[in-house]
Amino acid sequence: MSDRIGSPSKSCACWAPVVGTMLILIGLFDLGFGTALAAASIELGHLAGAIEANSGLIKVGHVFSQVTGGLLQFGSAEQGTVVKELLGELPPVWVSMLLAIGRVLLSLAAMLLGIALARRSRRALLPLSRWSMLACGWGVISMLFSIGLYQFIGRTTGVAAAGITVTLDLILHIIWPLVVLYRIRIA
Repeated sequence: MSDRIGSPSKSCACWAPVVGTMLILIGLFDLGFGTALAAASIELGHLAGAIEANSGLIKVGHVFSQVTGGLLQFGSAEQGTVVKELLGELPPVWVSMLLAIGRVLLSLAAMLLGIALARRSRRALLPLSRWSMLACGWGVISMLFSIGLYQFIGRTTGVAAAGITVTLDLILHIIWPLVVLYRIRIA
């Protein structure tokens, strides 16, 4: 049995380089998105830390603003209250960071396996089927933990933006790994 998928004379064996190239490109996109998500999680963590460190002052400023009917306002107190409420609607920072790290690792693995598949290496099939199952499971977990984020996007930017985000997550992180698994199984 050959170590290569298909043979140069068979035109029907071109699925491996095509799927491999798609894995590389989608992996690159997901790597960029995961990195951006990790950076946003870090910044949200810094913001949450600053809000927690100044929560007493924010409460005092908010009380003064309420007592004086808005006559006496401390600029950052009202903004701090709004930011604290917004942070309360989002998933915890550590969850977002964990999901981002998982996404980055899965995208790096997809790119490596995509390179091996594009080279028609038969040894890539078993790890790729394992990757597909793991990526699909991680996609389901990621979407479940991101429900608060989807709701936040829906409230702040509209239902259409939330729908697009959910659809992209569903396609990229659940349907695509299942398509790859299906294609490997029929090979």
